[in-house]
Amino acid sequence: MSFLNKYHFHIEGIKNLSDNENFIRFQTGGYFTKSSLGHFYPLLERLALIQGQFPIASLKPSILTFVADHGVSRANTEEQDSHETILHILSKPNFYFLQAEKKTLLNHRIVDLGTFNSDENNSTFWMHRGQGLINARINSGSANFAEYPAMTTAQCEEAFAVGQKLVERELYSGINFLVLNSFGSGDDIAFFALFAALEDKSLLELWQANSLATYNLKFIEDLSKALRKHPISHDPFTILSFYGSFETAALCGAILKGAEKGIALILNSPMAKVAAIIAARINPKVLDYCILGQKGNLKIENNLDLKKESVFLDLSQTRLKEPINLRSNIQLIQDLIDELGH
Repeated sequence: MSFLNKYHFHIEGIKNLSDNENFIRFQTGGYFTKSSLGHFYPLLERLALIQGQFPIASLKPSILTFVADHGVSRANTEEQDSHETILHILSKPNFYFLQAEKKTLLNHRIVDLGTFNSDENNSTFWMHRGQGLINARINSGSANFAEYPAMTTAQCEEAFAVGQKLVERELYSGINFLVLNSFGSGDDIAFFALFAALEDKSLLELWQANSLATYNLKFIEDLSKALRKHPISHDPFTILSFYGSFETAALCGAILKGAEKGIALILNSPMAKVAAIIAARINPKVLDYCILGQKGNLKIENNLDLKKESVFLDLSQTRLKEPINLRSNIQLIQDLIDELGH
């Protein structure tokens, strides 16, 4: 029996603004034409529906980046880990994304749920401990899902609860625009495994269509055979326990809690998108509040069943290496909201 039976998420659908004259004027081009707003138009429309008002309220943004390593990555001796470490992110001079002029501070919190190696012996770790870095370690990486389920039910539930609690903390500070991000060693192959299980597709077929350079064909073939040992399940969190890691479970909890509280959720990593699919199996209304933060490099990223989302940020070249892109896009969105409010 899924531990989700203990939870109930009351999620209302997005609001109907058919009687809001200002919103109708916006939809019919009374402020700007749709073409002049470009790819920002569907975002602004969605923000109005999420907030249930027009003009749109000013953005109060924040970023939560969940980090955990996947045990399956240790089974691939040829993998060259290209992911940035927590300390690399923390050491960036623009880590806190200070907004210029009258705009608000864009907080960025990195949540360590279970990297292989803790950085507690490094002074940078302690300098950012608390506001910038949240230590919520459950284990030193998940188990190798080629041999065992990636997480125990207890671990999955703990990570799920962390995601919910952190969203509640952000909401307490007045956040209404939450960017959800993630990274970790092995998250790419776990992304494929989760998608294959959720959609009853072949891992080998997905790999061949997308060609993950860090994994050779024999590794994928061996892994595909190993995955057949796991029983077939249609319970979303059983699938998550088999193939995900702590950051994926935390993302699911964050998405469900954020949707329940009625805030805009920006999915800014492939794993956040899979987490949204899992969350939608629990309550389909979560997708009303989810917006894609990037187009993605993988073919299957752009074919995920997230029909209600809108792309508004193009960070496909990197997730965190150029955070100024995210800041400037949010700044531009806020400027458009200010113009629409006049």
